[in-house]
Amino acid sequence: MKTLSDTAIPGVSVSCRASGANWQPASIQSWSGKVLDRIVQWRERTKQRRQLLELNDRLLRDIGIDRINAVQEGSKPFWRD
Repeated sequence: MKTLSDTAIPGVSVSCRASGANWQPASIQSWSGKVLDRIVQWRERTKQRRQLLELNDRLLRDIGIDRINAVQEGSKPFWRD
């Protein structure tokens, strides 16, 4: 019977964390956590930019931003800082 340690894929290293019957390769778990964090960040950024575009001129003045800068920031794609 072949085990995970007997299976070799060129260029791929697998490290496992044992946690009972539910184990996942640590590299996949780490990668998926980073992807999820990035998606959450993008969604929050999109929400904030949409809200910025909805502010009226008085509220923009209160936070020290003019309409031109608000539109420039609010129009950026979600993946750009």
